[in-house]
Amino acid sequence: MTIGSWTAETVAVHRLGPHLVRVELGGAGLGDYVTNAVPDESVTLYFPRQGETAPPAMTLRDGEWGFHDLDEPPVGRNYTIRSADPEAGTVAIDFVLHGDGVASQWAARATPGDGLVLWRQRGWYRPPAATDWVVLAADLTGLPAVLRILEGLPDGVAATVLVDALDDTDLAELRVVAPRSARIDARLGAGNGVARDTLIARIEAFDPPASGDGYAWFAGEAGDARRARAVWRERHGLARDRVASVGYWRADATEWQRRYATVQAEMEQLYADAVAAGATLTEAGERVEDALALRGL
Repeated sequence: MTIGSWTAETVAVHRLGPHLVRVELGGAGLGDYVTNAVPDESVTLYFPRQGETAPPAMTLRDGEWGFHDLDEPPVGRNYTIRSADPEAGTVAIDFVLHGDGVASQWAARATPGDGLVLWRQRGWYRPPAATDWVVLAADLTGLPAVLRILEGLPDGVAATVLVDALDDTDLAELRVVAPRSARIDARLGAGNGVARDTLIARIEAFDPPASGDGYAWFAGEAGDARRARAVWRERHGLARDRVASVGYWRADATEWQRRYATVQAEMEQLYADAVAAGATLTEAGERVEDALALRGL
């Protein structure tokens, strides 16, 4: 049986600064979790409902993991795996503390023993073998993946990082992890749902190296992810397999989710059909994004 859902409990909580907290997850339910080794490895996290310390476990029915027969299933949000330790059976996930979202509120008060459910492991960062330079653009939600990408960057591959951060303390780990040769272009007090973002303008103004083959990766607000993908392809001429642009959150989440609910089953089937037909996760996601754009979503 293919494992697609895991229960986990909080092992430790580390405050990284005023806007970031790292939660280490472990427990028996994570014993069979195997990292996919893709640096922007992502899972959907499901959070406890009112009055719970842990959400109920998912069940497998007709080949599909889900909260079957629950009138009010737990709320889920997508998060990057910052690191995975197979020997210890733990994973670490960084949360941005902002607003009153379910994930932010949970992380702000998480304590050892608090439970989560993980589902649908995936990842998008897959540069072709012949890649001479990469440019990574992200807000704080994408920063954990940026760190993991830089940690595994092959020798000789040049890196540029474009990041919107709220405070200089948000960049402390980036300065430690980034290779000395990496170019870091950080804007403070920008983006992240609290100020005007600068990423799209900087992507538009980016001057690619005169030689070599590049790869562009973006993670941040979903509308910006769609625009970034278009800029990389149409303005900078990067091929489809040299761009990965992932929406980690939405500025108008409540209204968007209300409208998305009317087409959710259709979009999920479109995604599943694309993967079954041999599309990569990036290609399948883009087909869904194109279909949503046609519906004004």
